[in-house]
Amino acid sequence: MSEDQLFEQLKREVDLLGRALGEAIQTLSGERMFELEETVRSLTKTLRQTPDAAQRDELLRIVRGLSLGEAENLIRAFSTYFHLANLAEERQRVRVNREREHNSSPHSPRGESFLALVGELKAQGLSYEQLLELFSKLRLHLTFTAHPTETRRRTQRYHIAEIEKLLETGEEEGLVPRVALLWGTSELRKTRPTVEDEVKGGLFYTTFTLWQAIPRLVEGLEKAVEAHYGRRPDLSPPLVFRSWIGGDRDGNPNVVPEVTVWAQQYAREQGLRRMVEAVDGLIRDLSLSEDRALISRELRLALEENTRRLNLPERFEGEPYRRFGMGLRYKLRSLLGEQPGPGYASTSEFVAELRKAESSLNQVGLGAVARATVRPLRIDAEAFGLDLVSLDLREESRALTEAVAELMRVGGVCEAYASLEPAEREALLTRELATARPLAPVGYRPQTKPLQTALGALQGWKARGAHVVSMTHHASDLLEVILLAREVGLYRPGRALPFDVVPLFETLSDLQRAPEIVGRLLDNPVFRAHVAGRGGLEVMIGYSDSNKDAGFWAANWALYTSQEAITAVAQGYGVPVYYFHGRGTSTARGGGTAGRAIASLPPGTVGARMRLTEQGEALADRYSHPDLAYRNLEQMLYHFTLASARDLYAQPKPLKPEWREAMDRASRRSTEVYRELLLRPGFFEFYEQFTPIREIGALNIASRPVYRSGKVREIKDLRAIPWVMSWTQVRLLLPGWYGLAEGLEEIPLELRREMFEGWPFFATTLDSAAIALAKADLGVAREYQRLVEPQLNAQFFPGIEAALIKTQRMLEETFGGPLLVHHPVLARQTELRNPYVDPISLVQVELLERYRRTPPEAPERPGLERALMLSILGIAAGLRNAG
Repeated sequence: MSEDQLFEQLKREVDLLGRALGEAIQTLSGERMFELEETVRSLTKTLRQTPDAAQRDELLRIVRGLSLGEAENLIRAFSTYFHLANLAEERQRVRVNREREHNSSPHSPRGESFLALVGELKAQGLSYEQLLELFSKLRLHLTFTAHPTETRRRTQRYHIAEIEKLLETGEEEGLVPRVALLWGTSELRKTRPTVEDEVKGGLFYTTFTLWQAIPRLVEGLEKAVEAHYGRRPDLSPPLVFRSWIGGDRDGNPNVVPEVTVWAQQYAREQGLRRMVEAVDGLIRDLSLSEDRALISRELRLALEENTRRLNLPERFEGEPYRRFGMGLRYKLRSLLGEQPGPGYASTSEFVAELRKAESSLNQVGLGAVARATVRPLRIDAEAFGLDLVSLDLREESRALTEAVAELMRVGGVCEAYASLEPAEREALLTRELATARPLAPVGYRPQTKPLQTALGALQGWKARGAHVVSMTHHASDLLEVILLAREVGLYRPGRALPFDVVPLFETLSDLQRAPEIVGRLLDNPVFRAHVAGRGGLEVMIGYSDSNKDAGFWAANWALYTSQEAITAVAQGYGVPVYYFHGRGTSTARGGGTAGRAIASLPPGTVGARMRLTEQGEALADRYSHPDLAYRNLEQMLYHFTLASARDLYAQPKPLKPEWREAMDRASRRSTEVYRELLLRPGFFEFYEQFTPIREIGALNIASRPVYRSGKVREIKDLRAIPWVMSWTQVRLLLPGWYGLAEGLEEIPLELRREMFEGWPFFATTLDSAAIALAKADLGVAREYQRLVEPQLNAQFFPGIEAALIKTQRMLEETFGGPLLVHHPVLARQTELRNPYVDPISLVQVELLERYRRTPPEAPERPGLERALMLSILGIAAGLRNAG
């Protein structure tokens, strides 16, 4: 089927869903509401095609005359349309992926596929043995985070999933009632979601789509190897799943130790129940009689051991595989507390038993049965483990210092630890950590919340991932974690902790100082022993706060050069360094295509292990369907493997000195321009009036507060996510491009084009800015000027407008074509979506104006807030990006 024919299917499904929504609006909200929505839709579509002053005035007249109920329903109509259109687009992606995969072959492989990957590695000269060695080393760690959380309620997601089932089975008569249920469902949560809600939402995809996708992924990789080399390997999954939802305390007072304990227990229970369900499937399917199919000696001995130790009931006599499955089931249910007797001591023990069953089936000629039944569970067990995900802890360095200061005081070591210079703290901590003696007296109860929280979390933390220290400024920040771990018995002098301690470098100055800090850490005997025991040093780099601090252009360059320098320092000590990339969903926060981002990383910094964050909206976009999950992971692994092979087997080409010099100049100039805007008197006031940042703070979208602290008069105290989200709402997306034009001016056009063609990092960075600018819309943004004091607006908006136009012109000049010349699908999607986002934006401006002039005690205030919150969700759905 051609892609044009597939596109016709998309149009048909969008039309079906649109008509079902129209019927729902007419039924539940009345004919007048339906006619209002149709009138506004027609006007906005016409204005996008042919701008007309009279029609624009008519549209604005309608919007300004809306009652509160009409405004709310109009927003809901277009927002619900986007949820349905997003579903149709996801289904279209699945169809296109299947068609392209069907047409792929070793001689003409699909781009960014496993067939293409193995073909490229073979062309580079890797032997079959080298290929297997490479795959055995690779580990891509995906870490689920909760911010920004998925903007749809779980109830909405349920109805949308049911609509998807109806489309898939062709039961179109069921669409109208189901869409009516979606239309009749409130989009807003009554209360702010709890961390527990975020854990449930974030981990949903692990036991659903990812559980199905991972075995297929390994099989696809093995088949690609066989297609090119003629031999089928037995590979382990190159993926590891982790989470910090429930362990991320940085600025979130709701993540208390009890929540952390609950989060890991919830994940473990969900994983174990999924495994029990899979084992029940094995018991059902493996009905082989010992009279007709032999079993291996190894499996027979294991079965006898299970029968003796577990007191299995007298069931399935003569059906050894079923009885063996009963043993697996008993041990898993024992871990759930639902069965007496011993459970599995480790994931490896469970995997080993599954391998015994696989091996036995293979030995009697039933390899195909083993691959269809036992192997998928074994691969999932290897990828997820008994805990389902490892849980990270994260805390800001200031809180750790406060906690350690109390310990130093009660231990009689230092009365004013927090006032010491960083080097003095480091020396004191190093001396203290020469022994295993805890500082707090026996029975001591922490007096401050930082110490109470830190020790409580460490004590209850079992599914240990890493302990991340955000806002790492000094080597002592990481040594403080080790001291705290000593208090709960996790540290022994000269040995490693049972978890990684990870510095997170976020601001421009911290990224620039990161190599020095890493050098101090590796010079320190305590931390060096820890790193040696852990097999390397993990370093996290933050894309969000660095952007907010220095601007888009300078942040990207600082991240690049910091990785180069940190790697060089670690190599000098003979220590492997692994990077944890804290990427967000928007391009301003490192978002965009993950595969291309990996391809643009500095040569020599990737190696065989890497971590990426997968945040809120990205989970729904990438993992809502098993096929989408497969394709997303395939693309990431394609680029990760090629980058790893380059670092492990090839000699990377050094970066041209003139390219590096050009980037240095451009970065400096870009930062000057960006910071001049943010530090100009009145900018914060303009920002608060122009964007809905205050209103976003009231939105029940996540458990984390908008501001890092109680201060609300400086940009630095604002979290990066709402900073980006607020600019996205007004269709300027300023954090994704501001300062770029002035930076590009420092690079002559011909050199710019040379760098764009020959340097993946440069191309990906400009490409990301182009995507942000393509989603921006000055026509819509100009409407928000109504909300700003005229004199204040005149100081800022004209300059921002001119900068956007200039940046777009310079990018198109560099590309030699339009902004989205490399993204035709996104260009078409943006063109189709804009007329439906416009009405929500216009209504949002009207609502913001009414809301801000309405006293807090006024009876209409709650209704205005509700409608305003709906508009924020609606624009996020329309742009497929909250921030």
